[in-house]
Amino acid sequence: MADEVKVTPISDAEVEEVSGGGKTWRDYAKGTYVKVGDHIVYTVAAGDVLSGIAPRFGVSVQNIVDWNGIKDPNFIMAGQKLVIYARILR
Repeated sequence: MADEVKVTPISDAEVEEVSGGGKTWRDYAKGTYVKVGDHIVYTVAAGDVLSGIAPRFGVSVQNIVDWNGIKDPNFIMAGQKLVIYARILR
């Protein structure tokens, strides 16, 4: 039996407003992604933040941190690859 991937639900407000600045995830998640089986591989773009990437794919910041072993969620780099078990693709 395969392990289930834990996905923490996010609220509608988190989808529409991120980073405490009243901007949407579109302002903070400009990277690209490819679908690979049951997950995507997201390539971080300059200016991306996890609190923007997470609502883009319907997951929580903590999910992305856990899936990728990120030690400091405030520090991601352009070009970094992130595995995300997306609930939505946009």
